[in-house]
Amino acid sequence: MPSKGGRRSAVTLGRAGAPANTLDAAALGLDPARLARPLRLGPGLEVERLRELARQEELTPSESDELYEYRLRRLGARERAVPRVVAEGNEEDLRDLIAGYRRRLRELRAFEEQRRQAGLPAGYAVDPAPLQEARRRLAELADARPRGLLAGAGSPTGAGGVVRLPEAAFAPAAEDAPLYLLAPPSLPSDALARSVDATAAQGAQVHLVHDAAEVPRDRPALVLNWGGAGELPSDLVVLNRPEAVRISSDQVESLRRLGDLAPRTVLNPRDLHLLGSERLVAKRRRGTRGSGKRVLSASSSAEDLAGFDLYQEFAAQRWEYRVSVLSGRIVSAYLKRTPEGTSPENLRPAWDFERVDQLPRAVAESARRAADRLGLDYAGVDVVEDLGSDRVMCLEANAAPGMSEDTVRSLYATVQQVVRRAGA
Repeated sequence: MPSKGGRRSAVTLGRAGAPANTLDAAALGLDPARLARPLRLGPGLEVERLRELARQEELTPSESDELYEYRLRRLGARERAVPRVVAEGNEEDLRDLIAGYRRRLRELRAFEEQRRQAGLPAGYAVDPAPLQEARRRLAELADARPRGLLAGAGSPTGAGGVVRLPEAAFAPAAEDAPLYLLAPPSLPSDALARSVDATAAQGAQVHLVHDAAEVPRDRPALVLNWGGAGELPSDLVVLNRPEAVRISSDQVESLRRLGDLAPRTVLNPRDLHLLGSERLVAKRRRGTRGSGKRVLSASSSAEDLAGFDLYQEFAAQRWEYRVSVLSGRIVSAYLKRTPEGTSPENLRPAWDFERVDQLPRAVAESARRAADRLGLDYAGVDVVEDLGSDRVMCLEANAAPGMSEDTVRSLYATVQQVVRRAGA
């Protein structure tokens, strides 16, 4: 157990205002000198011990004291990084630092509540000043971003009728060209694997691999690069070159290229008036599976707005579509529906995907043009039809979209159709 002696020491960086019942290190039986030490990494060392204790359902008082010290030391390591990250002035690093610290602070406060219930001392004092400085610096950096519309000037209207989608028959044959979906290990692909396995069980020569070396070279094959940004062997015939994947995963650069196809978008919080809406969608530059975005008020504080990289107009009344595009051909299209009663501000609802056999012409054209502008051979394109303004807007073209069994079958059938026509 650490010494009960020592001066008052407070781990800094937290939400404004420390809890009223905070205590100093001496009252908690903690040694300030030990709290200043970073946790040691490696098997059998302190970080592993912290994880081991955190997994236990019950702790003895001495184990609880040990875990308490570890949590505070981990929090302190984040606090000590603040001056360096603030000085470097990198927005992404600052946001990561603040988010990570808050996460650790929440873990600490939850653990302290457990200690109180067990009759153990808890409530370490937290000084909000460093967090306030980090957030202030983040707001300064956001205020210095480029001005004006990044994208969205003159988005097309929804006029033009509908188009019926051609359907390639799914009829696997022995002479089909093998199709390999190459998914990097860093991306979750369990759902994709289930869809690929189900399609392969119906006779299709479709496979999911996680390394280009797994693709056989004994016969011609087609590789769909599903979200990988790393370089690929030159001897493979690949859909979605890595550079196009990198562009599509960067919200700022991809929106710049989408241009008039995208919603009105700005980078600088001082330009929110250009969006023309009281509510806005704030987004991080990089996010996956719908993460890193939130609906905010245009009157939000500068510090809250600085937590995001870009801001888009918000269409409260809208139809949303997911359109799969392969080399300019629409493979499949789905109307994305939400459960009844879902708030339009919920950007990550439990979507229900309804397959459709026709699309508004503007939706189909926007999806094709979006994939082309980003250089993607295959993409899952999210398109919104704003019912208030009758405008059609492309939100993003995803190089690693979710793919149902139905979509994989349609993709496979379309690929075989294209290959057969090319060889005719």
